[in-house]
Order: sequence, then structure tokens, then C-alpha cells
Amino acid sequence: FTYTQRAHKKGWVRLKGDILPSDYFKRNVSISFQEDPLGIRLRDYIGVHTLMWGSDYPHIESTFPESRRILTEMLKDCTPDERDAIVGKNAANLYGFN
Repeated sequence: FTYTQRAHKKGWVRLKGDILPSDYFKRNVSISFQEDPLGIRLRDYIGVHTLMWGSDYPHIESTFPESRRILTEMLKDCTPDERDAIVGKNAANLYGFN
């Protein structure tokens, strides 16, 4: 909001054209998470293609051994394509896996 609503002030660096900082974010940032129901609810705003789930196994704070239950609950409102992207395809694309 601040970026689009504030007047252009001397010294402010503005992006060229109509591009927003959030556009750069969606093109250049990937987000990994374990349990983030709010992030999932905001997926349309954040960009589904930026989200990558990870269990953080074998660390103590991982979702293991409840990963499947947690994922099922957290992704219950996602489409199958969104679930596939968040759980694996986005990471595969980022790292160049088939």
C-alpha cells in the first residue's frame, strides 16, 4: 500500500513502469515452510508457485511422524494441482529435478 499510495518523494527509488515490489518477489523468491496455515490461506496473494512444503526431518521440530495428517489438514482447501505444486513440483522446478 505504501508503495502505490505515497507520492513520489525526492530520493525514493521507484521501479520502472507499473511493476511492484510484490511482482519481483513472486518472480524471484521461493518460500519453504513446515506448518503455516495462514500462508496457505494467502496462497493466491503470495503465489502458489513460490510455496514449498518441507517436513524438516530428522530434526526434532519436524512434522514427522505426523506429516501426512498435518499436510492433509493444512492443504484441505487447495486444489489437487496446488497440493502437487506445494508438496513437490515447486521444489523440483526450482532445483531442476524431473
